[in-house]
Amino acid sequence: MTASNNEAPRPPAPAQPPGSATAIDPVKAAALLWQQSPDIGFVLLDTAGAITSWQGAAAALFGYAESEIVGQLIDVLFVEEDRALGLPELERQIAVSAHRSEDDRWHLRKDGARIWVTGSMVALRDQGRHVGFVKVMADRTNLRAQIETTENRLRRAHDTIQGRDAFFGRLVHEVRNALGPARIAAEIMDKKGLLIDDLAKPAGVVNRQVVLVERMMDDLAEVVRFGAGKLSLTKTKFDLGAEIVEIANVVLADAAKKQQTLSVFIPAAPVPLLADRQRLHQIVFNLLHNAIKYTPAGGKIWLRFTVEIDYAVINVEDTGIGIDPSLLPVIFEMFTQENPQQSEGGFGVGLSLVRDLVHAHGGFVDVRCDGKGHGTEFSVRLPLGTGVAA
Repeated sequence: MTASNNEAPRPPAPAQPPGSATAIDPVKAAALLWQQSPDIGFVLLDTAGAITSWQGAAAALFGYAESEIVGQLIDVLFVEEDRALGLPELERQIAVSAHRSEDDRWHLRKDGARIWVTGSMVALRDQGRHVGFVKVMADRTNLRAQIETTENRLRRAHDTIQGRDAFFGRLVHEVRNALGPARIAAEIMDKKGLLIDDLAKPAGVVNRQVVLVERMMDDLAEVVRFGAGKLSLTKTKFDLGAEIVEIANVVLADAAKKQQTLSVFIPAAPVPLLADRQRLHQIVFNLLHNAIKYTPAGGKIWLRFTVEIDYAVINVEDTGIGIDPSLLPVIFEMFTQENPQQSEGGFGVGLSLVRDLVHAHGGFVDVRCDGKGHGTEFSVRLPLGTGVAA
C-alpha cells in the first residue's frame, strides 16, 4: 500500500534493542499456551464437573472433538471401576477443600483405549466464590510402562531374595543336624577318657571347630530371620474407607483442642483391603498425630483416601511447620529428630514404625514438603490384593 498525496509515509518502527523485555497480555498468554502445548490438555469445568472448554492437546489425548465433549461430565473420561467408586466426584471435592487435587490414573479415550494420565485439578474462585475447575492432563502411558517394568524387576528380585533366604534356612538346618552328632561324640570320648595323648590335641581342635561352626550357623540364622522380617501380620479383609473415618474420629478431640480443621475424604463406595487392621490403625494414627502435633493452632489437616489401579492411596496433608529439606532423605530413619529438645519425641520412632509397617504390607510411603513453614504431605500406598506374605 502506498501513501496518499496528503499523508507522508510513516517511518518504520525502530528496531527493538536486543535483550529488552516485552510485556504480554495474560489472556493472550493463556491462549498461546493452549495452542502451543502439543502434549498437555487443558479442560475447563463448571462447578458440577461438566466440561465447558476443551483446550491444548485434550482432543489429541482423548479423541473427542470439542463439539462432542463440551457439556458432558468429565466422569466420561474415567474408567468404569473408578466411576463406580465415585472417584471423579471425590477429586472435585478435594479440589474445592484443598484448592487442588492431583492424581495419576488410567483414563478412557473415545475409542475405548486406556491411557495413563497424570493430572492436576484446581478449583477456581472469583472473589472467594467457587466458579469452576481447570484440569491439566498429560499422557504418561510410556512412563507407566517403565514403572510396570521396574515393578516386575523388583518382584523378581524379591523372589530371588526369598529363595536365597529359604536356601540359607535349609542350609542352617542341615549343617546343625550334621554338627550335632559330631559334637556329642567328641564330648563322650573326652568324658570317658577314650582319647590317648596323641589324639587329645587333634580331638580338642575338632571340638572347638564344631562349636565355632555352630556359632556361625546361629549368626547365619539371625541374618535369615532379619531378612525375612520380624513383623507379624494378621490379615483380614475390611472396608478401608470405614476404617479411615474411625481413625479420624479418634483424633478429632486432639485437633479440636488446637482449633484445627480436620477434613476427611473417602470414596462413596466401599473399598475392600486385605491387610492387618491393627497395623493400619498404627500407620494412619501416627501420621495424623504428627500432623496435629506440628500444625499450629487454627491450621488445617486433610486425610484423603483414593484408589490408583490396584493400590489404596492414603494422604495426610497439613499446613504445619514443615520439614527442613536436609532431613527429608532420612525422615523415616529411627530416632531422626530436627530438634530433640522441642520435638517431644516427634519424628523419632513413629515415622520409622510407619515405614516398617507399610513395607511389611508390600507398600511404600513418601513425604513431600516445600520447606519450613509450607506444611507437609505424607502419602501411603498399600496394595489392595494380598501383598507380601506376612
